[in-house]
Amino acid sequence: MKVLSRLVSPAGFGLVLLLFFLLPFVSVSCDVPGVGDAGVTYKGSHLVSGAQPAPTIPAELNDLLGEAPGSPASDEESLDPDVRILAIVVAALAAIGVLTVLIPRLKARMFGGAAVAGATLVMTIVTMVVAQSNLDTAVLGLARETGAAESAPGMPSVDSLADEMIHTEIGFWLMVVILAAIAAVTTVGALFGSRLRTALAGGGGGATLAGLPFDDHQHSPPADPTPEPPTDTTDGTPRATE
Repeated sequence: MKVLSRLVSPAGFGLVLLLFFLLPFVSVSCDVPGVGDAGVTYKGSHLVSGAQPAPTIPAELNDLLGEAPGSPASDEESLDPDVRILAIVVAALAAIGVLTVLIPRLKARMFGGAAVAGATLVMTIVTMVVAQSNLDTAVLGLARETGAAESAPGMPSVDSLADEMIHTEIGFWLMVVILAAIAAVTTVGALFGSRLRTALAGGGGGATLAGLPFDDHQHSPPADPTPEPPTDTTDGTPRATE
């Protein structure tokens, strides 16, 4: 159990940090017919630093768009998830999770790992929700600036198109799975680890759970296999048995 706690909590939180900074977290993209996909992808490193990632724009579309003098800011500059503080909190919580290895007592370390994993999981989900909301607002703002807010008859509304353009990426999902696993394993270990160790340490009829015999309330103590022979009540000599 001690090895498991050290493996799951610190190593798991370290993996969460790597996934957050290195893998895509959220993205905005659309399929341009006859040209290809155009969009921008944000990693945790972009969210923490506030930096804008380089957009992915097909060469044909880039030539068509251009950028006239005096035009509004380019799309990649206008699309901002604006979750820097939340992203910093996520990274800080994951780093605290790695440091739980320094807690000397096993049970306290596992309870601490479970609490930090739960808090990190909640903040990761909140960061995604806020980022999607801010990106949705930014996409709608760009649509109004470019005149694309008026949808043609029979075409999907701009609101629905904006929702379809914003995607939750693999980095987020892996973080959620790992953090949920850390929280579950460390909670079970903290609550029931001592009982499991006690049960596994017992042998034969002496196996116990939480210090009590398994059959404590099921059977009465066995009778003495060699009872005293009955005695004659008159002179105290043993009476022969038939």
